[in-house]
Amino acid sequence: MSAYAADAVMAPEPEPIEYVRICDVYGAGFFYIPGTQTCLRISGYVRYQIGTSSDGETPNYNGFAVDAWDKTVRARLNFDARSETEWGTLRSYIRFQASWNGVNDGPVRADQAWLSLGGFRAGYSESAWADTVVGDVATTGSHSDNSMSYGDQQRAIMQYNFERNGFFGVLSLEDDALAGEGYMPDVVGVLGYAAGWGGVWGRVGYAESFDGSSYVLGGVPGTNSGGFAGSLGLQVNVPNMEGSSFRLIGYYADGDHTYGTLHGPAATAFETINGGNGNSEWSILASYGHQFTDTFGASVGYQHFSDFYIGGTDVKTGLDGHSAELSLVWVPVTDFEVRSEIQHDKIETLSGTVSGYLRFQRSF
Repeated sequence: MSAYAADAVMAPEPEPIEYVRICDVYGAGFFYIPGTQTCLRISGYVRYQIGTSSDGETPNYNGFAVDAWDKTVRARLNFDARSETEWGTLRSYIRFQASWNGVNDGPVRADQAWLSLGGFRAGYSESAWADTVVGDVATTGSHSDNSMSYGDQQRAIMQYNFERNGFFGVLSLEDDALAGEGYMPDVVGVLGYAAGWGGVWGRVGYAESFDGSSYVLGGVPGTNSGGFAGSLGLQVNVPNMEGSSFRLIGYYADGDHTYGTLHGPAATAFETINGGNGNSEWSILASYGHQFTDTFGASVGYQHFSDFYIGGTDVKTGLDGHSAELSLVWVPVTDFEVRSEIQHDKIETLSGTVSGYLRFQRSF
């Protein structure tokens, strides 16, 4: 019997392994998605907050009107993907968020989602009236996380942003849910300058669907003449004290519409009592933040409201109001923040309200 050598067994070549590579083009935390030139950063936080208000008839920071402690938990997860093209940076951003308020588990939802290419940006995000992706100096109101009443809101947007040699600007078309003329969006424009000493900026907003007093008081459709608002701001950084600065912002609105000083605690209190968004004709906000050490900072702020409008109209009530706040922030270890904020709100003819919270937040 003839003997034959066994056939050789050929082991398959192992697939090449592509390890995750760090992407340092856009700052810390980015890595290349394997097999692509797209850089991705995953970030977010988990926070626990306990707060209360001195008046059960007036909502506190979270909008609750209770004579008790209210507890909230929030989880947030951000996905930021970027790559370079011949037209500039191509970017997409998604923010998922869920909250628990002691009563119900909040559903996970896409709190923000937008894309951008170069200066073009579209999606659902902060209104340019309250926030911008360029010119960070012009973002929000006071130094606190609450930021007082500065028109905070999120909307579907389509905008163009530019930033060059310290100058920055935004032209933003913002969804008004087919109100008014239907095809006509609301419009916000921002122009400013930022440098090492601080910055200056101005905003204008046009609420296309605002009917003024004729719709609400007369019971018939108005003329859709629209509503206007404007804001001017200044920030001065304290020399040789990194993280310390002074902010001064003025606001004007010709009615209780989308743009103005709505959506802060004082605005919420007025909305509860008067049925409106809380816009005042004029408002001025002053805030000072001081970074005492690398781990501890504090800020104080004051805002005056002159002549609130009847809800949904351009009819003035003659009532003024003010808010004052104190914010303390301690970061004992990297990415862990302990924050406490206290605010006093007062509207003429109403008793003042003190509200505040203690918050623990772990970011990543």
